[in-house]
Amino acid sequence: MTIRQVAPLLISSTLALSAAACAASPPADPVTEPRGATSSAAPAGTAVATPSPLRLPGMDTGTKTVLKAGPRKGSMVVGDIPPGKDELWVLFKCRGQGKVEIVLEPGINMPFTCLDDVVSPIMNRLDLGERKTLTVRIQATDAVEWALRITR
Repeated sequence: MTIRQVAPLLISSTLALSAAACAASPPADPVTEPRGATSSAAPAGTAVATPSPLRLPGMDTGTKTVLKAGPRKGSMVVGDIPPGKDELWVLFKCRGQGKVEIVLEPGINMPFTCLDDVVSPIMNRLDLGERKTLTVRIQATDAVEWALRITR
């Protein structure tokens, strides 16, 4: 082969290599995270579950709400239930690891254990006969989210 025959091949090969080099992306610099940093992004292809909001317990048709509170976390004095003789229904939901106590003063304590990532529904019927005013308190840690409805 003569130089005239080889020159076009060299030029076209050089142009092809140059075009390929320009088209290819340069190697990326590695990204380093500071020590102790954590990533909040989920790996590709995984779903991140967000807990559904805790809601007040529902009530049956024909009942009347006497007292309600929540959803919230921690302890609280909810309020007073006026005197009467109707039976009461205590409807309660909680989520979060910890102990909770529903207190109706004077004299009624209802302790429960709530679970993490699970909504625990609780329902108690109280037939106290003639009753005086009851003060309702919830004793709970800040890790427990709860909602309360008392009906008659």
